[in-house]
Parts: sequence; C-alpha cells; structure tokens
Amino acid sequence: MFNNILKSLAHIGKSKKDSAELRVEKSLFVIVALITICAAMILGILYIYLDHYASASIPLTYVVVSVYNLLYLQETKEIGILKNIQMFLILILPFLLMWSLGGFTSGSFVFIWSFFTPIAALIYGKKEKAMIWFYGFIFLVVISVAIDPVVDKYHIKYMPQLTMNLFIFLNIGASLSGIYFLINFFINEKEKNTIYLLKKERDALKANTSELKKVNSKLTYLANHDTLTKVPNRYYFKHSLKQMMSSADRHQYSVALMFLDLDGFKKVNDDFGHAQGDAVLVEAANRLVSLSREEDVVARLGGDEFAMILGDITNISYVELVANRILSELSRDYDFIQGGGSISVSIGIALYSEKSKDIDTLIKHADEAMYDIKDSCKNSFKIYK
Repeated sequence: MFNNILKSLAHIGKSKKDSAELRVEKSLFVIVALITICAAMILGILYIYLDHYASASIPLTYVVVSVYNLLYLQETKEIGILKNIQMFLILILPFLLMWSLGGFTSGSFVFIWSFFTPIAALIYGKKEKAMIWFYGFIFLVVISVAIDPVVDKYHIKYMPQLTMNLFIFLNIGASLSGIYFLINFFINEKEKNTIYLLKKERDALKANTSELKKVNSKLTYLANHDTLTKVPNRYYFKHSLKQMMSSADRHQYSVALMFLDLDGFKKVNDDFGHAQGDAVLVEAANRLVSLSREEDVVARLGGDEFAMILGDITNISYVELVANRILSELSRDYDFIQGGGSISVSIGIALYSEKSKDIDTLIKHADEAMYDIKDSCKNSFKIYK
C-alpha cells in the first residue's frame, strides 16, 4: 500500500509537455522527497518526545521546506532550482542532526540518509554531477570525523542505550529500504518510459505511414489525372486501353475507342479568354463522364482533345448511339459564355479487331477517323474502316 501511495504521489508536478527523461527526473525528485519527509516527520516527533528539541528542529525544518517545494513544483511544473535545494537539504541535514546528537558515538545511524543524495543524482543526473554530490558526502564525513571529539565533548544530552539501539535499527532499516525502493522505482519508471517511447515512436511511425499513403495516393492521382478537368490523362488512358484490350480477348467482346476534338474551341478561347476556355474544357469533360458507364474511361489527351474508351462492346449500334449522344450533349450551349459560344465536336472511332491488335494501331485508326471528319463536315462522327 505504501508503494502504491508513493507511486500515485510521484505524478506531482508532471506536465504533458515533459520529455520522458524529465518525467523520470521529476518522479525521482518527488519520491526522494516523500521518503525523507516521512522519515524526518517520524524522527522529529520522536526527538520532541525525548526532549531533544534542537535535534527535532532539524528534520522538521526539512519537512516544512520539502512540503513547500512539492507544492511549488505542483503549481509551476518547474523543477529547476528545487532539485538542487532538495539535494542539498538531504545531504547536509542528516549530518547536522548527527552533530546535534553528539557525533558518531551517539548519532552515526542518522548520516546514512545523506547517501540518498549521490544515489539519486547518479540515477537521474550526469555522472559528473553525481560525483560532485558524492565528494560532498565524503567531505562531510571527513569533517564529522575531524570535529567528532569536540562535538562529543560538549554534548550533554544523551539518549538511553535502548532508545539508541531502536533508532539505529529504524534509521538503517528505513534508509536502506528507501534506497532500495528508489532504485527499484527508477528501474520500473525507465521501463515504463521505454514502453511509452516505443509506443510514441510506433504511433509516429503509423502517422507517418498514413501520411505517406495519403501523399502517395495524391501523387498517384496527379500522375494519372488531368489537373484541370480531373479526368484521366494520356498516361492513364493508354494504360486503361491496354487492359481493356486484353480483357476483350479473354471475354470475346470488342472495345471501341473514340477520339474527340472540340470544334470552335480556339475561337471561344480567343474571344472570351483562357479562363472561359478552361471552363468549357471542364464542362465538356463533365458531360462526357455523365454519358459514360462504370466500365468506360473518359480521358483528356491534351488541349481540346478528349478520348472515350467503351468496353464490353458486342454491337456497333451501341457505339453509334453513344456517339450521337455525345454530339448532342457537347453542342448544347455553355451558359457561362456570353451568347452560349459555338462549340461542337468531331469524333473518330476505331473498333478493336484482328486488324488493330496492338494499341498504337488502334489509336492511329481512331485519330485518322477523327481528322477525316474534322476536315470534311465537323460535328459528326466516323467509324474507321
């Protein structure tokens, strides 16, 4: 239960913006403070009970300062100078308490609490800084040895031997247990933060993968579609035509390829501007798409040239029906152009057969049929024979 309480209190002062390392540092700062606060509170009360008021004031001073530091940390989420203040208090106050009790003879069991400082510094700090705290600990031990005869000589208030034995047992047991808990907590916290970092990296990788998929999907779309009309471009048109020709061989049906060229488009472009010309191209593409089936493909080849691939053709009459619908639909007025504009369409059609087995031949036949009708009457269609 004590462990669970300390672990829950270890979240004091943490912020969502903290790095994994700072979270561990704050947890250890709080854990060290809480362990020593509990011990200091008990020692202070016992010393008051034994009429050692001077000695009692030292651990109780630590309690007051540490509680204030924890409240300040919870309020500001800033560890900053608090860490050094706390470390200094844990280092110096046990030695002061030992000197007030009469030095090594009567209080050597107390100074072991100071060892929390280099241990904690070694766990969450740089090795060089931890060594500074360790040298501070050794320095205080040397000072204590040097002044021990004087402290012992002028000390007049001794505790009963039984009480001293009890204090030795309690202090050494509690301090070593605290150090063990501190190291154990650090190991567990590092494991949790490692898992947290791995999860964070995994989530970031997932996000990056998702983002890459979106970017890749967008690039694929841009590579296969005309940026103005949003219908497939020449590259996708050829790829689709090749697939549909292969499928026609397997399923014993034909494919019709239509090449379309807008008649009068240049005049609309010259008279009304490129913006209106672009609007005509977009509208023409939309009208063609509305006349196509799911298995058909509408593409813009460039300029005012479009293509439509009709799949699953078993009867040429259907091709003629679609061609007539296209003639009617594309010749309708374009309301956004003043006067409607004068747009029609010339359509060249080639049917996939034994004589047009390869894609280039089929395209060539459709292109020739389109230019034949464009050079003759326009606004009509011709099937290549």
